Amino acid sequence: MHFHHYTLLHLAKALREKYLGEEIYSCLSQNKNELVIELESGYLRVGCHTPLTYLIPVDDYSRARKNVVNLFPEILGTKISEISVVDYERVMIVGLDDGQRLILKMHGIGANVMLEKEGEIIRLFNQQREEDWKYHPQAGAYHPEFIEENPEKDQASILKALRKISPIFDKEFAARTLFHMDSGKSFSEAYHTIQEEVKSPIFFISKRKEKVKFLLFPETEGFGVKNGIIAALQTFQKCYYQFQTYQRSYKSLSQRLQKPLKKFRKVYSSYEKNIHSLEHDRNPEELGHILMANLHAMEMGQKSVSLPDFYGEGDIKIKLDPKLNPQDNAQAYYRKHKQRKAKLVHLKAQMDEVGEKLLAAETDWEELQAFTHPNQLKLERNSFDTDELKQMRIFFKEQQKEESEKARNRYPYRTFQKEGYEIFVGKNARNNDELSFKFASKDDLWLHAKDVAGSHVVIRQRAGKPLPGSVLEYAAQLAAFYSKRKNDSLVPVLYTPRKYIRKRKGDPPGKVAVDRESVIMVEPIRT
Repeated sequence: MHFHHYTLLHLAKALREKYLGEEIYSCLSQNKNELVIELESGYLRVGCHTPLTYLIPVDDYSRARKNVVNLFPEILGTKISEISVVDYERVMIVGLDDGQRLILKMHGIGANVMLEKEGEIIRLFNQQREEDWKYHPQAGAYHPEFIEENPEKDQASILKALRKISPIFDKEFAARTLFHMDSGKSFSEAYHTIQEEVKSPIFFISKRKEKVKFLLFPETEGFGVKNGIIAALQTFQKCYYQFQTYQRSYKSLSQRLQKPLKKFRKVYSSYEKNIHSLEHDRNPEELGHILMANLHAMEMGQKSVSLPDFYGEGDIKIKLDPKLNPQDNAQAYYRKHKQRKAKLVHLKAQMDEVGEKLLAAETDWEELQAFTHPNQLKLERNSFDTDELKQMRIFFKEQQKEESEKARNRYPYRTFQKEGYEIFVGKNARNNDELSFKFASKDDLWLHAKDVAGSHVVIRQRAGKPLPGSVLEYAAQLAAFYSKRKNDSLVPVLYTPRKYIRKRKGDPPGKVAVDRESVIMVEPIRT
């Protein structure tokens, strides 16, 4: 709801008061899916991210020295003459004094910024959304005749009735409508009450288990922000990213630390069982002694023999090798005893080694469990517990450092991880060849900056799992960074399964031929 139609109405009013009549000095992007518009009194940050789109004014913005792309040159020097919201839509219009219009379509996964001139779209921020070249803002559906309906007093029925009026209404509106209906109001009365509530200049931020929510009406948990929509959105964004970072770190660590913990527990238990079995099974040396004491009672060719057990009670049946004479059968049991002793020594040494690793894994796991689970993390006034957030960052970085050190010791390549996928980067020409042709499997994904010298990059595939786009993009950014074009704003990176690259006769180290390729454009970023 942070970018609901009604939220945009509040924000448009605030932006008119802040920016109307101001000149646009620059328009740039230095972070993926974020557009920054510089005005006389500040900056307007427009985030076309999923799942959090945002449109937030800030007083200061740090412009990077490189990897900055200047955009929408047609609007530089123009002044803002209008800021409005399309009726019953999540679209804001920023009109300029020369007749052009910036269209800010805040549609979550479909968010984009477009420049319109004389009724035609002439520029897009997100070039991949080609359908936006034909976009024309128009009012959303609104059917006031359905306000008089009387749905059942349950959230699903109320939501269905609200969406007949307009698709802009979501579950939060349905829950609030049900709240008012439970207090004795009709559906129509509850609807009109909410229409007044959403005009209130007080906004509410709450946390519900795995989500931080921005609301236009009160809730039992959370807090209200009374100093305007801009402050409310800034606070919400801060809290949202605080929680997302904490939650992502917690989940990542949980998955990462559970794996060695389960592995070492299983191995340690296996050693315990084997050692217990060896220590409590009948000692082969005793059987050898019994055989040696009764050589006269045995003959060649016997498969077993029953003899008095002078270590216990009664007789004991002992298996024999019919190909051996009685004395050699006894010697075979003595050899088993020596092997058993050696195996016990080896297993106990291995168990001690695994025990140390298990203790370290349990210590790490217990340290993680000492942190508050994300679902129980409390949202205090304007923030989460900053000390706990800080400690989580420290712990997460320590674990990353340990994992990187282990990986460096394991492989002769630069190693990275993304969402459970291992990514390897060659260090030099010969190392590239070794990575691509000796280490990589045929179905691993291979990447390289296009038409320029650079490191080979390999993503180790996970059987039966499609490669996430975010992992591909991250690996491509590494390929761009470890190339001669690392200082460019955008770099084309080709990628293909390893089986489609080959070495031709006479090729120098590091050079390959690619039979099939796809290309992705990325910023050269290392982390």
